[in-house]
Amino acid sequence: MSILWLMLMGLACTDAYAAESGDYDFSWLDPDKRIYVLQNRKYRKANRPSVSLMGGVGMSNPYKRSTNLDGRLTYYISELFGIEGFYTLISNSSNTILKALEIASPNALPNVRQIDSIAGGMIQFVPWYAKINVFNNILYFDWYFSAGLGTMNTSVDTRTRTSQSENLQKQNLTAIMVGTGHQYYISDHFMARIDLTGAFYQAPINGLTGESSWYSNYNFALGIGWRM
Repeated sequence: MSILWLMLMGLACTDAYAAESGDYDFSWLDPDKRIYVLQNRKYRKANRPSVSLMGGVGMSNPYKRSTNLDGRLTYYISELFGIEGFYTLISNSSNTILKALEIASPNALPNVRQIDSIAGGMIQFVPWYAKINVFNNILYFDWYFSAGLGTMNTSVDTRTRTSQSENLQKQNLTAIMVGTGHQYYISDHFMARIDLTGAFYQAPINGLTGESSWYSNYNFALGIGWRM
């Protein structure tokens, strides 16, 4: 019960200074500095730019199999907040659903949209910093959340029959970007990264024309980063 009480007291006393400095003044109730050992930061990111390179898969297009290569440039103005620019290059190919549709309805194909690339910027909020024991080694990581805007370069295949050649028409769209992920610290300069980024955008339901509707696209990626 005493350990649980100390943990609850530690959460209740969390303030902006503590989050920024990673240091808590619990000397009056924690002479053994157990809470300090939990809260102090070994790796800091404030005022340090970093670059990341990740690769992964798209999880939203019903007709395309997508793989993505994602580059990020991040600068943290504090331990809690950062600014991140990104560019995602996406490779697309027909999945089994589209191939089956081409066989079943060769004269009634839908206009299929694919996302070729996304570029933009996001504000990153890092509310959680934690440590876990992995095979008797301490692993430090951050859990972040992101939000911002992006520009999507898309292509719409306007053919209506399987016998026709693929006819890709370019269309640029604006997207609302959200994301979340983990940064696992390997050393003071290197880290491993897991990221899930979603894009929410409006596009014509008939491909290039007609009434618009909201759509979403999610990319999952794994990669590495280097912090200066």
